[in-house]
Amino acid sequence: MNPKSNRSPPHAAKKAPVWQPEALAAEDVLKRVPLLKRIVRDVVDTFETRRKRKERLEELTVISRKFCSSEIEETLNSLRREVNDCDRALETYEKETRDLGGIPKDPGRGLVYFYSYRDSRKIFLVWELRDPDILSWHELDESFSDRVPVEMPAGARASGSDFPERD
Repeated sequence: MNPKSNRSPPHAAKKAPVWQPEALAAEDVLKRVPLLKRIVRDVVDTFETRRKRKERLEELTVISRKFCSSEIEETLNSLRREVNDCDRALETYEKETRDLGGIPKDPGRGLVYFYSYRDSRKIFLVWELRDPDILSWHELDESFSDRVPVEMPAGARASGSDFPERD
């Protein structure tokens, strides 16, 4: 008798569930805006800082191929650490945005999408840091340039009382 015949078939490794945000009404997104605004402002600032550090790192890397010095090496290591710190901060901000139901789309512009429904169809609500009290939307298979303003009921605005201050 083959000892392997009594073994159970090997199980495939279980895949981690894919994060899927809940669909939110436009009013619910606007309630999240005060906290979202603070998070996304940090995203935009950190993204720009990272871009500048990365650019400087690339410039110095080229220079370091021609000139070798402990000062250049120290600066390269410092810039690498700063870029890594920015990457970790951006990951944290992405998680905070997802915890609010958002999907970060463009860290340079401060663009966040939210799933929602319109006429029983799943859509994207679009929120942008530069116009924090205005939402737009587009179909899932469309792009940012196809967005249309959301018509909000009178008095529906971002409210600061629904979320505590962020650390």
